[in-house]
Amino acid sequence: MKLNPTNKAILKRLLVGRNSRPLKSIIQRVEPADLASYLSHLSRLEKRRLVEALVTVQRAGSVLEQIPDSQLGGLLEDIDDEKMARILKHSSISEGSHLLQFVDPSRHEPLLVNLSAEKKEKLLQFLNYPEDSAGRIMDSHFFTLSSELTTQQGLEQLRQKSKEESIYYIYCVSDDFRLTGVVSLRDLAINDPTTRIYDIAKKEIVTVHPEMPEEQVAQLVSHYDFIALPVVDDHGKILGIITVDDILDIIEEQATADIYATAGLQESDRVYSPLSQKIMSRTPWMILNLILAGTASFVLHMFEGILGELVILAVTKNIVTSTSGNAAIQSLTITTRGLAVNDFQYISKRMVLLRETLTGTTLGFITGSLAGVAIFLFKNDLNYGFLVGSIMFLSMIATSFVACATGVGVPIFLKHIGRDPAVGSGVIVTVVTDIFGFISFLGLATLALPYFGLS
Repeated sequence: MKLNPTNKAILKRLLVGRNSRPLKSIIQRVEPADLASYLSHLSRLEKRRLVEALVTVQRAGSVLEQIPDSQLGGLLEDIDDEKMARILKHSSISEGSHLLQFVDPSRHEPLLVNLSAEKKEKLLQFLNYPEDSAGRIMDSHFFTLSSELTTQQGLEQLRQKSKEESIYYIYCVSDDFRLTGVVSLRDLAINDPTTRIYDIAKKEIVTVHPEMPEEQVAQLVSHYDFIALPVVDDHGKILGIITVDDILDIIEEQATADIYATAGLQESDRVYSPLSQKIMSRTPWMILNLILAGTASFVLHMFEGILGELVILAVTKNIVTSTSGNAAIQSLTITTRGLAVNDFQYISKRMVLLRETLTGTTLGFITGSLAGVAIFLFKNDLNYGFLVGSIMFLSMIATSFVACATGVGVPIFLKHIGRDPAVGSGVIVTVVTDIFGFISFLGLATLALPYFGLS
């Protein structure tokens, strides 16, 4: 059932009192994602009462997992250990491991003490994996068949299990749970009922290690068009699977991070983030931008004399920086996105640099020619207009070349040193391009100053 304004109003009234049968009846039928978004708009007391009701109907884990990370930590602090332990008891491994990430580590032991030994071990195992790794996002519920079964026995088990869980691929395992192959439903159905599953299983399987970064996992799923990937340990034992649903979440996060990074924002800075967090996350980038902008202004100050003597240079200098800045952002966007989606497996970085700089030089030639001719016609002075137009032409070629080279080089360098190529690249590339544009345009003008009859 979806939440509509009527249902929300009813829930609001029911939350005034204690857990009631109508309240529990409604929240048992509403989708977890809808309850999560509704919960985010409640007061602190109302949130506490709704969580209590969710604990009673054993749906708290599935709802809390949908809460944005920046809000989840504060919400879990208000849940006492007794209720939190009940939430973990009735949550899946993936839900429980996600929630524990936002709970103070000092609370982990008392929360896990009453869980079954198997569930406790799996939860602790999840927490030991690095953040943003395959182990943190894998689903520990998956379907396997013993390699020694016949196809008829396999089909019988498949009929039973398919009623309980979604089955993406049929994984074959040995007695010690090592992954030995994968078999399709078609192969199970068309082969002789007495055929051993191991004999028809595909042995060459694409797998991932639990410590593999989730970005690489997303690239594998995208490259092979799989709907799920098995996660195996060093001994080849299957630990879980990562489904295409998980990958879509990763891709969405990556796209958000890339968009935010171009503006100097942290991914955690959302519309619902606290004011203090917004200020803290944005301040460093604003200071860096201030320093770089100040550097560009200092470069302009160095050419203050010639700007005062030739006003047209002050009027037209922004043409160089604006055009080359656009070229830099284009190269930067292509390179950063190429690194994110692994396009560089099809082309070398050196070739990308060559192509982008040739593109920048060509664009600089075209736009520089148009700008130079426009200035020549505007000034209506053969010598003066020709000289200023020529400076504009040469400067735009040189600056566009540097802009595209910087747009490619900066993200590749950041990637090489282990930093996120999207974070900070835009600010650095834009200011470097502006500074070089000022130096090339005004520097050429200074060299040509004697020809103006002003020196």
